[in-house]
Amino acid sequence: MRYRKTIEVAAPLDAAFAYVADFGRAAEWDPGLLESRRLDEAPLGVGSAFHIVADVRGKAQEFRYVITAFEPPRRVVIEGVGEQATSRDEVTFEPADTAAESGSVGGTRVTYDVDLRLRGARRLAEPFLAGFMRRLGDRALAGLKQQLDARATG
Repeated sequence: MRYRKTIEVAAPLDAAFAYVADFGRAAEWDPGLLESRRLDEAPLGVGSAFHIVADVRGKAQEFRYVITAFEPPRRVVIEGVGEQATSRDEVTFEPADTAAESGSVGGTRVTYDVDLRLRGARRLAEPFLAGFMRRLGDRALAGLKQQLDARATG
């Protein structure tokens, strides 16, 4: 199942990237997560690992995510494996058009692209879950926009 959406946030490029790339903070902005925490203390980058607990239709599902691509401040890829699903989240960042046109500093366009695959026989249900996935993604990105806008305004 694929979900891709672009949002514009008030936070500057570097700040938006730093916040999103630290997936240990994902529960702050994604209401579909019960828990998110970093599993290591090394500098954030390729190999950084996270424990995520998602609320999937009332059941807690645990995932282990690892950053597989880290290109500050433009792109981060994080891949997760859980008992029932795998996920590849690619997030790209670029200056927002509105900021570039006005010459002001700040404002970022964030594109979130998720490829979620159910494991085993559950894959048969994927075509029926597209609406559910879209609702989860929209709620998560609304939360991300709210957090990044609030951080930009102080």
